[in-house]
Amino acid sequence: PSRSDPLFVELYLLQCKLLPVATRLAEDRSPSVRLAVAAQCDRLSTALGEHWFSVIIDLLQALLGDGDDRVRSEATVCLPRLVESVLIGSSSDSCSGVLESLLPLAIKLLKDPSAIVRCSLAISAGELLTLLVGLGSQDGDESLPTINGGDDSTGISNDGYKRHKRHIDETLIPLVQRLLHDADPEVTSAALRAVTNASRGNARDINTKRKKDFSSASASSPNRTPTSKKDPVFVPVLSESQVLRLLPTLSDLATSSQWRVRQSAVEIVPALLGCTHRLETRSRIAQLCVQLMGDTVDAVRRTAAECLCLGGGSLGGDGGGEWILAIVIPNLRVCRDSTTYRQRLLCLKMVESVVGNGYCEIPDTPSAPKALDYDTGKASSGDPLSSASPLRMIIEVAASLSDDKVVNVRLNVGRVLGDIVGSLTDKNDVRFIAQVLEKQLASEIDRERCDRDVVYFARRGIAAANRYLNNPVLI
Repeated sequence: PSRSDPLFVELYLLQCKLLPVATRLAEDRSPSVRLAVAAQCDRLSTALGEHWFSVIIDLLQALLGDGDDRVRSEATVCLPRLVESVLIGSSSDSCSGVLESLLPLAIKLLKDPSAIVRCSLAISAGELLTLLVGLGSQDGDESLPTINGGDDSTGISNDGYKRHKRHIDETLIPLVQRLLHDADPEVTSAALRAVTNASRGNARDINTKRKKDFSSASASSPNRTPTSKKDPVFVPVLSESQVLRLLPTLSDLATSSQWRVRQSAVEIVPALLGCTHRLETRSRIAQLCVQLMGDTVDAVRRTAAECLCLGGGSLGGDGGGEWILAIVIPNLRVCRDSTTYRQRLLCLKMVESVVGNGYCEIPDTPSAPKALDYDTGKASSGDPLSSASPLRMIIEVAASLSDDKVVNVRLNVGRVLGDIVGSLTDKNDVRFIAQVLEKQLASEIDRERCDRDVVYFARRGIAAANRYLNNPVLI
């Protein structure tokens, strides 16, 4: 209520009575009690109101330095929630000092002896990245007032957003980089997940409170529909320059002696791609995958190949087609031509991932993109990849392995081609697959040492193709 409302005095006196209770509980001898207070600091700030924000900030500061690991960890996790509550609940920029008050303490936690606390710090850093960028963006919800338009009712001016960007560039990005180099692999993995979540912008809804405040402005569309998941399926948070700053750190992690760390480092690729616009930047990100596609651990190789193939799904517009033509197909051919049979198997796995997930539906372009020169990060000066459709080029790569000298490769050709038939829409591509498998079947039967598994998968693929071609509904 306003100050002129008779209830204001009563509520103010009630707050004055409740605040000392919370303060005493924050100093309780039992760590469980202090932990409960740390978990509720954001709710306390919302319940007590803007007048008491500074007191709650001081309360969380004390809990961040608590002697119990669990309390410090819970207080660290609560930090972004409190920042959100203060920044969005404030009627002016006067409370933006919450970041200046809490971020220095967060930096000190980098040296905390407890890995649990440092893991919580990584989670908080990712949520803060999402929060601070989200406060300066209206793309996610057009029904909200424009921050860049200077609407004071949001409590965030253009100057406030510039300060938030400074915190991102000067504090949060370096903070995450140091966590990525942590000696504990659990902390490193937590930091990688935080960067992934921040890149996707898929942390919890940071606009919840603002939606409540401006519900009347969006009354004309009260029900949210799945249209928010159209291309692209998530809102990029990190800027392209920020992604470039993280790449050297991720490249170092790709050489870690811990194979799970190497795997986590490459899993971030699809999320990072959604934050980029230039092919040169995307080629540098792709190098993370290419580097680990030759890893000694099978799980790392498969993850790297899958992330390289699925990366195009993170790109809007024609970005996915450019990714497939300039990066994925050239690397498919490199794997196909490898003298190591494991790389040829990896090629077939990539074909299955790309076609099975429908990332080859690329509109026709006046000129086909050229393969990427990884030394320069630019398109090569050679001829375009091919005049054939990207899908046909990928199928042809798999088909060229049908007569491989290794049995395991040949049988996987039949398995993969048979499995992707259901993802195809052009009957000519299906006929091509049937012809390839019929030729493989005849060749295998004529072999001196015919392998029955190769014959089985070839016949299964031919049957799948014939079912498609004989079904008038699908043609």
